[in-house]
Order: sequence, then C-alpha cells, then structure tokens
Amino acid sequence: MTKIALTGATGFIGSAVLKQLVSDGHEAVVLLRNESNQERIKGVAKYQTIYYQNLDQNELKETLAAYNPDAFIHIAWKGVGGNDRNEPFQITQNLPFTLHSVELAHAVGCRHWVGIGSQAEYGNPNHKVAETAPTLPTTLYGKAKLASCWAALGLSESLNMKGSWIRVFSTYGIGDEPSWFIPYIISELKKGKTPKLTKCEQLWDYLYVDDAARAIVSVLYKEMPGIFNIGSGQAISLKSVVELIKQNINPDIKVDYGAVPYRSDQVMHLEADTSKIRQLTGWTPEVNIEEGLKRIIAVS
Repeated sequence: MTKIALTGATGFIGSAVLKQLVSDGHEAVVLLRNESNQERIKGVAKYQTIYYQNLDQNELKETLAAYNPDAFIHIAWKGVGGNDRNEPFQITQNLPFTLHSVELAHAVGCRHWVGIGSQAEYGNPNHKVAETAPTLPTTLYGKAKLASCWAALGLSESLNMKGSWIRVFSTYGIGDEPSWFIPYIISELKKGKTPKLTKCEQLWDYLYVDDAARAIVSVLYKEMPGIFNIGSGQAISLKSVVELIKQNINPDIKVDYGAVPYRSDQVMHLEADTSKIRQLTGWTPEVNIEEGLKRIIAVS
C-alpha cells in the first residue's frame, strides 16, 4: 500500500481520483480547506483529512510529514469555469499555489509529484495533438497551466523528485458541473425544453471521468515523469453527442442548432493523441461515449 497526498479531492476529477486510490487499496491523505464542499466525497471511506489555508504553512508540513506520504497529486485550481478563464488570479494565485505544492511534497519526503494540466495549454490547434505539439494558449487559464507545468516540473527536477504533468482533455461523468455542456443538455431535454445551441460542428475528445482517474493514477503507479495527454483519443461532433442524449431521453424533442453563434475564438477540433500514456503505462479507456452518457442520464 502506498500513501498519497492529494489536493482538489472535492472537485469533479479530484473526487474520482480519490475514489480510485481508495479502491486500489492505497492510503489517501486529503488536503482540504475549511470551506470545501465535500458533497462529492461524502460516501468515500478510508481516507485521512488535513485542513489547511495555505500550502506553505509550517504546521501543515509537520502534520503531513507524520503520514510519510510517498507521492503527491496536485489537482486543486482556482477558476476552472469559463467566466474565470481570463482573470489575473489564474497566474497570480494558481502559479505560486502549484509551486508551493511541489515544495510541500519535497519537504515531507515524497518521491513523486503529479500535477494536472489542460488541453487549454495547446490553444486552438484544430487538429489531433501529441505532447510535442506547439503550446499556444489563448486564455490566462491556459497560460497559467502552461507556466505551472514547466515551473513545477523544473522545480521537481531541481529537488531530485520525479515530476509528472497530465494534460486533461474534455471529461464528463456523474457529478459534473451542471452548467457544462453535457449536463446542461441532459437537464434541458429532461425538462422537455428545446436547447439553443451553436451548429455543434465542433469535434471534441470526451473522456469519462473514471477513465481519467485511472489514467492519472497509472502515471503515479508507474512513476513515469514528464508530460502526458489524457483523452479518449477519438473526437466526436457535439451534434452527435446531443443526438445520443436525445435518443436516450426523447428522440422527438427539437434542438435549435445554430441559434447561438460561434465565438470569434471558437475551438473547432480538440483531440488528444494518447499514444504516450498508453505505451508507457498500459492504460486505455474503458467507458465509451454511449455507455458514459447512459450512466449519467440514469441518475440525472
């Protein structure tokens, strides 16, 4: 059994990672702020909790060191919603926060630090991207993630600690934020309403959140340093996603495609080349889009 410290465990991806760690028999030490909403993890058993306000607190270092963690997964991030994507705190708060997590991991004796990045680091490539693709983020969120990637990996290396950065493409699943695309469509159709959408020609790479969690821990378990993309590896049009949801709720409901114009910076093709993580860890997705949507609809 491995002891793993974890931030961001109350979030959508973080809660799935916590559940995966516990299911795999590891001892998870969850770092939480007092104001954290623990709804997503209230049914999870067998994990330890440490409350904190800042990751650079000496008291936190002493408390966490007592657990003697082997690895540290940093998922917490301020401002993942669309309205926050260009707020200055993306850089002024999240970058030092990430570096403090690396310093904390080293201070308590961790061998491996893992951070969570985003497809936003690639900007608007409009084609399938590997980890070697140019990184041209268009938002402060993407720029902050990219800056955190290189700063954290550089700091980890200087501290003789393995560092990994996992760029997550579009995730979906039970417990997702209600305002995101798939939950919004399901909610509107279940109410019998007509969603007003763009033409939905965009091609996006959707990965079920449980598969995302398995991908993240696979990098940890194999102790693989470096940058990794995680996604399904296959893009699907948003219109196809909407039509799949319709088929499972009410095929007769009308959808107003084209009622909303595309943004000037609209990303039309987001797709991850996942060859690297598959080859180095053996991870592959298990839940296809059809099955994933059925699971969400069943509990919505």
